[in-house]
Amino acid sequence: MRLLHLVGYRGNSAEFPENTLPALRSAIALGVRFIELDVHLSADGVPMVCDEHELARVTGDDFDITGAQMSTLDVSQTNRFGERFAGTLIPSLTTALRLLQGRPEITVFVVLGRASVARMGHDQVISQVVRAMRPFRSRCVLVSKDLATIHTARTRAEYPVGWEISTCDTHTRLKFEAFRPEYLFIDRALLPANVPLWRGPWRWAVTDVSDLDTALDLARRGADFVVTRDVRTLAEAMRAHAAERAARSASASMTSASEHVDDETHRSTVAAEA
Repeated sequence: MRLLHLVGYRGNSAEFPENTLPALRSAIALGVRFIELDVHLSADGVPMVCDEHELARVTGDDFDITGAQMSTLDVSQTNRFGERFAGTLIPSLTTALRLLQGRPEITVFVVLGRASVARMGHDQVISQVVRAMRPFRSRCVLVSKDLATIHTARTRAEYPVGWEISTCDTHTRLKFEAFRPEYLFIDRALLPANVPLWRGPWRWAVTDVSDLDTALDLARRGADFVVTRDVRTLAEAMRAHAAERAARSASASMTSASEHVDDETHRSTVAAEA
């Protein structure tokens, strides 16, 4: 079975408000090597780590605010956590990426918000985001649902890209076979049941995975990454599964070695008796 990697969806978003510094720090502390986060450009062009739907919820659909104003918005998700994380604010992309300092093993999938692209255009969004990512260039991947956006990202910024596809049909396959993104993202619910994923130079990342059995099934079907909110639970389950497989393999090797020694001893005894 192929090697399967875990991606923290907006950090450890099961236990902390998503896309926030506490969620990102927790995912890193839990040993996650891949993190997905969302980026929205403020009205003055500052890349901020925030999902546009969450931003709309806390601003009442007002996107015409500056980065400084966004950085004062409380995104503690009281609807999920009550007052536990009250005062948790929207970080800038620059601030979030500083968590990667001294952690060269971590890769971040930076998902570009469609609302930003619609308001400001591909070029400005990509230019501003790339500027913020520059100190961590080798550890960032640009991701979007919009094919034109990631095409621009590849040609203008020369970053690895991921396309988040909304269907898994032949027409979409023809598009990504022509474009050949480094990564393909798809929601688990959109995959046909028990069908292998199409092979190619891309690597598959399947989102909304919460349990080990589903993760292992997706690995057998060709997934390279599973994206989860439940970072702690799934990471612990994957580590336990890997340890169990390693123990079984070691036991099998020891049994084989013992049988080989016994066989050699038997042959030596037979030769001596002859």
